[in-house]
Amino acid sequence: MFIHLALMGLVGWLLVAEPLLGRRASLHLGQALDRGEADARTRFLLAWTWQGWTLVGVTLAIALGLAGWSPAQLGLAWPRVPAGLDGGVLLGMTASMIAGALIAAVGLWVAARRRHGTPAATPAIPAAPAAVLRMLPRTRRERLAFAALALTAGIGEEIVWRGFGLAVLRTWLPHAGPLPYVLLLATTFGWAHLYQGRAGVIVTALVGGVFAALYLASGSLLVPMVLHVLMDLRALLIRLPPDDPHAAASGPSTREVS
Repeated sequence: MFIHLALMGLVGWLLVAEPLLGRRASLHLGQALDRGEADARTRFLLAWTWQGWTLVGVTLAIALGLAGWSPAQLGLAWPRVPAGLDGGVLLGMTASMIAGALIAAVGLWVAARRRHGTPAATPAIPAAPAAVLRMLPRTRRERLAFAALALTAGIGEEIVWRGFGLAVLRTWLPHAGPLPYVLLLATTFGWAHLYQGRAGVIVTALVGGVFAALYLASGSLLVPMVLHVLMDLRALLIRLPPDDPHAAASGPSTREVS
């Protein structure tokens, strides 16, 4: 009974508290930046980093300690080759996805270099939600903090949202099947990014669905973790101008961010 309550409590936290607290923290960051508070972004990034690892610790304590699940049930295992799929093909697919992420990162860097005098024109910027843009680093200190958060998100979110999430679905809905699992995992992951607004929720849901499919196919979180970290680290290649509190205050309000 206690185990069941612990699992339900953690699931409830992930589905309710995490999205709302993320939205609240994002709004507070925007307000702090508008006020011109020193190191506001660095404090925000570091706070999200330690909070992320705390959530991972709680998740592992409940899943491995209380529920008695094995690490493999959370995806903490070496990738396996799906039935009917040649190992070389799987390796090639994985290498191609990683290479694609790296090529995209290099492309952003080249584009930023060509627009050295006008960093705000970097191609990846206009399509990003306002809340995400305000999180992106401007200084060296902020870049280090952002790199720590990217590593935390790439590892921690896979353990929590894919590893723990799939284990819970398999426990509560054992006959649902791969497609419902992927759809549910994608939807909850998108909802967790409520602070990014409607567009951000949709994009992260799609990305979460791809990562969930990779996890289901390989039985391991290793490939999704690597791709997740690389995807988040690409933001370090985007050059943004320093914060201008006066421009921010006269422009779109951070309260418009969902």
